[in-house]
Amino acid sequence: MNGHRPLHDSKVRVLRTTFAIAVATLLCGRIVDAAPVQFVVVGADHALARNTIDILDAAHEEMARLSGVALRDTVAVVYVSSAQSFDSVVGGHFPDWGVAAAVSRQNLIAVRSPAEHPLGRELRSILRHELAHLHLDAMTRGWTVPRWMHEGYAQQFGHDWRFGDDWTVARAVLSGSILTLRDIDGVNSFRSASAQLAYAQSYLAMGFYLHAYGWQGLQLFTDAIAANQNWDEALQAATGIDYAGFEAEFEDYLRSRYNWAAFLGDTALLWIVLVAAFVILYLFKRRSSRRRLAEWERQEEWEDLILGWDRALPTRAPDNPSHPPRRQCALI
Repeated sequence: MNGHRPLHDSKVRVLRTTFAIAVATLLCGRIVDAAPVQFVVVGADHALARNTIDILDAAHEEMARLSGVALRDTVAVVYVSSAQSFDSVVGGHFPDWGVAAAVSRQNLIAVRSPAEHPLGRELRSILRHELAHLHLDAMTRGWTVPRWMHEGYAQQFGHDWRFGDDWTVARAVLSGSILTLRDIDGVNSFRSASAQLAYAQSYLAMGFYLHAYGWQGLQLFTDAIAANQNWDEALQAATGIDYAGFEAEFEDYLRSRYNWAAFLGDTALLWIVLVAAFVILYLFKRRSSRRRLAEWERQEEWEDLILGWDRALPTRAPDNPSHPPRRQCALI
């Protein structure tokens, strides 16, 4: 694999990062790590490497501006080919349905090669998502936060809400099968369908947190975690309630948003249902038409088989009354 150094002029990068740090300090009143981050891309051609660095530069500046915390040193972005073991690159077990991972202790982002593996999402969304994982760990100085918060924070930055996620959550709420926030800690062991629900709930949980307590509430929480407080203590410091209290608030929010009345009154969800119903009806009618056509073809085959002897008989022109047939003489 060929390594690619950052393609931006280094002086421009330093100025841009310094400017973002200064703005963040003024807005947030926090001390920002001053060393500009460098992105090194491995396993990509020139065009993919350049696009990767452009996306990550813009995302990092946005994160530093909002939080007052910048990443430090060098972040390696490795595109993993099909010939490589993804587990060996990230240093642990990785689920089959995953396409990318971030490893903070190595300042590493690993992505399956888009040339060899269908990513299923925009590359920009994937890179922003994984960079946000590194950034949240920088905000907590490496101390662990709940998995739903990690995934929710990354999805908010990656804009990862996808078509069908509303229906996934609505179905879980209406069937009484929503996950607890603590259950989401084991998302890497989930099957694909359960993982989709876990990620959707994480996105909503972080959105609910930011709406209820603001960015300042998240900073208070990460500061408390960085000071080695546990999750209950950190949430108490940031929100005034403990972990169980926040989880109860969030579940109430889910049930109020995804009950039947809200579901039918939500224009977006209603359109999703109508579109899904239309697609199902179309597929049903198409399948019915194919069956009918196949049945007609079978009937024609049977007709050919039963009546084919008659159709196969030789035919002769009818007698012409103006030309009576010649008398045939027998040879003796």
